[in-house]
Amino acid sequence: MYIACDIGGTKFRVARSENCVDFDEPIIEETPDNPKEGIEFIIETIKNVASGKQIKAVCIGIAGVLDQSHRQLLKSPHLPEWERIALKEKFQNGLINLGENNQSPKIYIENDTDIVGLGEAVSGAGRGFEICTYITISTGIGGVKITNGRFEKNRFGFEPGFQIINNETGENFEDLCSGTAVEKKFNMHPKDVAQTNDWQEIEKNIAVGLHNSIIHWSPDVLVIGGSMSKDLDAERMRDMIASLMKIHPELPEIRIAELGSIGGIHGGLAFLKEKFDL
Repeated sequence: MYIACDIGGTKFRVARSENCVDFDEPIIEETPDNPKEGIEFIIETIKNVASGKQIKAVCIGIAGVLDQSHRQLLKSPHLPEWERIALKEKFQNGLINLGENNQSPKIYIENDTDIVGLGEAVSGAGRGFEICTYITISTGIGGVKITNGRFEKNRFGFEPGFQIINNETGENFEDLCSGTAVEKKFNMHPKDVAQTNDWQEIEKNIAVGLHNSIIHWSPDVLVIGGSMSKDLDAERMRDMIASLMKIHPELPEIRIAELGSIGGIHGGLAFLKEKFDL
């Protein structure tokens, strides 16, 4: 059995699969701010999902920048208390005896946006394309480049949300367009801002950030995910990006993510499927 776990800043999701393609209904719970409580709660949830069966491997996607050995979070704006904690070791110890030969199952820790992006590339809006860029616009902004169903090699992960958009103020993509930033600026939920004329300003900045990601990563398809993607129109985004484009002869396909809140489950299982050559 294989387990996929997606730990976001507000909720975490866990599901099991026998073949890394089909999976049971995911368990969805609130993510505790306290890492000790959170890790223990997630471990217990994994045990409950496994129902006493042997676990071969667990893929965990978590919000933040990981160290090069993928054992701990170096920086996580949305889970700051989880930084510099030996996550891989704690999950290995917490799941001891549940793997093959009464050992701990294999534990893989990856960035959550990378894992969701992999899910969209393999099973969602990016399927069928060789090079997929996934950008999530939600509480924060993140992104990943996937080629032939695998992450592009990198040192500390991809962080397109931190590209500078306004050089005079130093504001980056996330400062201007994330759900957190929009709610703070307009003092209302982003979905309500989307019904006002102020949304046009946000769309323009989103178009700039997406344009920059396209010229940096040159994908076949750009998939936009996250909670704020629900208020974006793919064709309108394409037109706005086209008005900015000065170098590429054509744009990639622009698509809105399809997998919703379980993209990380799809991606975690796709990651394990490739790892174990299933």
